[in-house]
Amino acid sequence: GINAEYMGFMNLKLFGVLMTLGNICSLSGTLFLVGPKRQIKSMFKKERVGATIGVFVFMILTLLAALLLHNALLTAIFCILQYLSLIWYGLSYIPYARTAVKKVVTGVVTSL
Repeated sequence: GINAEYMGFMNLKLFGVLMTLGNICSLSGTLFLVGPKRQIKSMFKKERVGATIGVFVFMILTLLAALLLHNALLTAIFCILQYLSLIWYGLSYIPYARTAVKKVVTGVVTSL
C-alpha cells in the first residue's frame, strides 16, 4: 500500500501547484477586466512594484519546491509567502491600507 507520508506530500504538492494556478487565474481576470496594458502598467507602479515582484517570485518558488525539489516543507512555506504577498499586493490598491496593516502588526508585535 501507499504510506500516509507519501500521500500527504502528494496532496501538498498538488495544493501548491493548484494554488499557484488559481492565483495566476485571479491575476489574469483583472487583465481581462482592465486590459493587459493598463494592468501591467498598474502592477509596476512605484508603490506596488515590490509586491508584484514578490508575488511572481513566490509563485515560481512554490512551483520549483513542489515540482522539482519535491520538498513539502518548502512548498508549504512558499505557499504561505505567496498568499501573504498577494494580500500585500491587493492592499496596495486600497488607499492607506498598507499603513493601517503595518500599524496593527507593529502594535501586536510590540505588545508581545
